[in-house]
Amino acid sequence: MAPSPEIVLGVDLGTTFSSAAAVIDGKLHFALDGRGEACVPSVVHFPKSGPPVVGAEADKLRTADPQNTVAGIKRLVGRRADSGPARLLDAVASFRIRQPRPEGEAAVVVRSGEYAASEVAAQILRYLRERAELRFGKRIGKAVLTLPVTAEREVRDAMIRAAKAAGLEVVRTVLEPCAGAVARFGGAGVGAAPLLVYDFGGGTLDATVVRKEGARLRVLASGGDDCLGGDDLDLAFARWVASGVHRVHGVDVTKDAVLWERIQRQCELVKRALSVRPEARYQLRDAFSVGGNVQHLDYLFRREHLATEWAELVARSIEAARRTVEEAAVATETLGAVLLIGGTTYVPQVREAVAAAFPVPQAVEEDPQTAVARGAALLGGNPSLLAD
Repeated sequence: MAPSPEIVLGVDLGTTFSSAAAVIDGKLHFALDGRGEACVPSVVHFPKSGPPVVGAEADKLRTADPQNTVAGIKRLVGRRADSGPARLLDAVASFRIRQPRPEGEAAVVVRSGEYAASEVAAQILRYLRERAELRFGKRIGKAVLTLPVTAEREVRDAMIRAAKAAGLEVVRTVLEPCAGAVARFGGAGVGAAPLLVYDFGGGTLDATVVRKEGARLRVLASGGDDCLGGDDLDLAFARWVASGVHRVHGVDVTKDAVLWERIQRQCELVKRALSVRPEARYQLRDAFSVGGNVQHLDYLFRREHLATEWAELVARSIEAARRTVEEAAVATETLGAVLLIGGTTYVPQVREAVAAAFPVPQAVEEDPQTAVARGAALLGGNPSLLAD
């Protein structure tokens, strides 16, 4: 009997969620966490003793111990602490970020020490590998790793370094929206017209124009914004809540690390709720005290309440996509479709803006958050689906 082919893991290290998948016996399967979920929170908690905790269990500790729970590490990998993405993370993080060496990447400081961003990322990648090995029942040592469109050489090298530290040899890197296009079309079911892939994730906005050439997809142009993601919508929302609390109660909630983390997490949850219904209640009990009286936050938000707060961010995403289409020398009206991937494309305001800017059919992924990992896995099984 011939030995089974080596598994190549398709890996998407995301700002908010990460996922991994592989093609086995012609079928695509995800690595699943202890909850049975394919989307693993990109969170690492450093406890008082013992090894780091990764994923959903770490995510539960963000509000209780925010100074030692690292989320959004992708924005630091391969970058300096004074870079744009790092400054955005520093605006919301309770853990410390510092620059250990002038030429090195940013590091986080937690109770157990100082860790380079790629070391923290390696914890997440190792967790994905181990979960995949547990599900597939064999050792996995190779991966197709996805990268943001805007990733410079330092970022690419640091991501590969993180994968190596996690026990994975990177056999290929692929841009995230390109992987998303492969997941949707796989080189089949695509007309001759070029396609715009609009990938709005937790930490980056990536756009790519692809065209079918035979059985493969070829990239015509790629662009994006590495300082724009769903986390920034959450931050804009949280700052709006904070300004309201300060105006009414005279309390600066951003000065309390635990409370500020709770407010941001609740904003994320309400944002998700508003993606499926027109209004949602924002409730936070025992938020703070004024004059010895405990105050609770209880608001009813409608989608239109946040439209103004998010308008500039959404407009930036559209402008980045427009520039990419122009760079591809493609007229908007000749696009065959816009493929929406990334968790932030669930937001109705985002979808409406894309439809207004690109009045062509929208190809909406059933699960936009796993599209990138699926495409990477398909490329691991059949590299020829995407032209180099």
